[in-house]
Amino acid sequence: MVTELTAYEAGWRKVCSDLDNHPRIKILHASQGELDTGFTDVAASWAALVGEQEVKAPAALEQCGLRFRGLGRQWMGEGPYVNGEFYLTHIARAGSPGLEEEWIESWTGKELFRASQLRVIDCHPFTGTGHYVALRLLPGKGEPEIWWVAEPYYGAWKMDVGYREYLEMLQLTKGASSWQFLFTRAPLSNEEFERVRDRIENMLDALPVLFPEHDYKPLTERFSARLLDGCS
Repeated sequence: MVTELTAYEAGWRKVCSDLDNHPRIKILHASQGELDTGFTDVAASWAALVGEQEVKAPAALEQCGLRFRGLGRQWMGEGPYVNGEFYLTHIARAGSPGLEEEWIESWTGKELFRASQLRVIDCHPFTGTGHYVALRLLPGKGEPEIWWVAEPYYGAWKMDVGYREYLEMLQLTKGASSWQFLFTRAPLSNEEFERVRDRIENMLDALPVLFPEHDYKPLTERFSARLLDGCS
């Protein structure tokens, strides 16, 4: 059983240390994420998550498996202003966000499904917003979907990314507030999403200054496109 960090896990430690040691970032809460070695490998972790359900594992799961019990940061940039939060758990320990009889309805009203289909992989325990990202398990229908649930104000949205891509974007954004909306069909130009737009604009202004070694141009371009496409 491997008790040392994998290269991918070490990359997440670096994400945390970059936040912790940044002179213009204040850490409000931190969870160090001790390794959970209760599962022999990624395949065993996935099997523990899905149980008897026949659900295909996300693409490249072997390359992006995380064994942290709870790795997270709540942080705030102090000029330029931006804030963020993430909290990652061992995929085998990902739990359902609600009771068996609870339902999740998409913002558009086009999808309605039981909360028991979801397994939370990222959430906001420090701010207590109740927002979270989850895998939606769909037995016999391919890989899990990624859902961003920002209730009660902004609803539930299927994201246009897979599990690995979600983690990559989370590394890039450091969990900056509302970044997930960039990868949904949310109508960001609508009045009710004004605060979401403001938070995304803060992120896109601040992160290139705070982390100039990363390229945020694709996110800026995506935001511009999302404002223009008028999708709902």
